[in-house]
Amino acid sequence: MPKTVLVIDDDVGLQQMLELALREAGYEVAFASDGEEALALLETLRPDLILCDIMMPEMDGVQFFGAIRERLRYEGIPIIVLTALGRRAWFADLEAEGVVFVQKPFNVEHLLHLIRLALA
Repeated sequence: MPKTVLVIDDDVGLQQMLELALREAGYEVAFASDGEEALALLETLRPDLILCDIMMPEMDGVQFFGAIRERLRYEGIPIIVLTALGRRAWFADLEAEGVVFVQKPFNVEHLLHLIRLALA
């Protein structure tokens, strides 16, 4: 059964590109445009991995991670943060919790490699 990746990002172009790459790599894909939409989706969806942007409307990626932190830890759901932000001091706190950061723009093959590693 294919693994499911939840993509949380408000950039429709990036969503489309990730959908193509992830489906071609054999993954199922679900989308949310911000953290609030993702939290609602997670009421019925149990993804195998989450790709999340930091800067989004309504609820950003940091707020989302704070709201879902315990579930991620309990269910062992890895999270990869895609961000255009330069390195921030608070990245280290999230990395200590297992979050992997990928700088935008990114190489799709490198991202797919990180996803495979996280799901192995």
